[in-house]
Amino acid sequence: MKKLLFNNIGYKLLAIVLAVLLWLVVVNITDYTVTVKIEDIPVEQLNTDVLEELDQIYDVVKGDTVDIYVKGRRSVVSNLTAKNFYAYADVSQMSITNSVQINVVARNKNIEDEIDIEYVDNIMQLSLEDKVTEQFPVKVKTEGNPADNYTVGESYATPNIITIEGPKSAIEKITDVVVEVSVSGARESLSASGSIILLDAYGEQIRNDKIILSQSEADINVNIYPIKTIDVIVNIKGTPADGYGISEIVYQPQTVDIAGDEEVIKNVDSIEINDISVSGLEESLQTTVNLNEYMPYGVVVAQSNPEIAITVDIEKLTSKKINIGSSDITFTGKKSDYTYDIETTDNIIVEVSGLENIISDLDAKTINPKVDCSDLAIGSHTVEIEFSEIDGVKYSVTGVVTVTVHSKSSESSN
Repeated sequence: MKKLLFNNIGYKLLAIVLAVLLWLVVVNITDYTVTVKIEDIPVEQLNTDVLEELDQIYDVVKGDTVDIYVKGRRSVVSNLTAKNFYAYADVSQMSITNSVQINVVARNKNIEDEIDIEYVDNIMQLSLEDKVTEQFPVKVKTEGNPADNYTVGESYATPNIITIEGPKSAIEKITDVVVEVSVSGARESLSASGSIILLDAYGEQIRNDKIILSQSEADINVNIYPIKTIDVIVNIKGTPADGYGISEIVYQPQTVDIAGDEEVIKNVDSIEINDISVSGLEESLQTTVNLNEYMPYGVVVAQSNPEIAITVDIEKLTSKKINIGSSDITFTGKKSDYTYDIETTDNIIVEVSGLENIISDLDAKTINPKVDCSDLAIGSHTVEIEFSEIDGVKYSVTGVVTVTVHSKSSESSN
């Protein structure tokens, strides 16, 4: 047996070597070396606290993921994905150009020993900004419309102020901090809660994971009030400069919708604007006022624009002269046992002054000259003439009127 085992030993060893070589050839043919590309491996940033200590915030401009080439045996490499690798960048090693080297390792040590890794680009580029902290008021933004004849009143958010921290450029874009709530079809006040939203100047939501809010939600209270339509009354105070007058007062709107607690608004039928002064003015006045400033406590204007536009037209006064004859003058306050005669009329001229559109139509009949006889005794009297009171018209009389009073009994005896 021993003789058979060692017989032709050289050939036998050669056969073994050839078998091993053949196995190696087969293995290399069936499990050859390949190179595959692995894309979009997430890169973790390490030691970011070094920037926070400097009150700076970073943003990844480039390199939040990394692509690599992996070389190794087909049986090892062919099934690898991004999940088999761990990529990291140590921010504490950032260069003066704000770049950080990315490193990639296999999560399995056995795989790490079987492969070679080459990078497509292993540089992470960062941008740095100062970290700022500001406070913003929280507003309530209503969506939709309440039921007919109802409107949205005061709205409150709790908290009404929050602190926001983040990159300076991002904080500067914040125009409004709001909490949205739907009031569609509402007939009574609402209480709710919602997420705090940051809006830019265009009303678009700002999304930035570097922005930190002191509170992410707020409680909301929205008052829903019934609507009532009331009159607007404008009273002008003061008088224009000498020689000028008010020709017209125009204002819009003349009615307005108000809102408030039903028990409050039921007693409000009109709102009066009484502090518009034209004292000493020589030209027209145009102004606007906010009606909410004149509303009783608890009442607000329900319209989107609470303002009223007021125009006071001021014109220069003009004058004209009207001749008065004795037949134009009437007597008032006559006594039944007296008779009254106008004995003389000495060039009675009445000068009327006022706005052109008023005095242009005045004549002896419309100004209605008259004499009050109620205190006149028998005899001759020089009397003053009275005229109809016409708003904005002043009278100046030149000439004298003499009235003689007689007793009817004396005339009969004669």
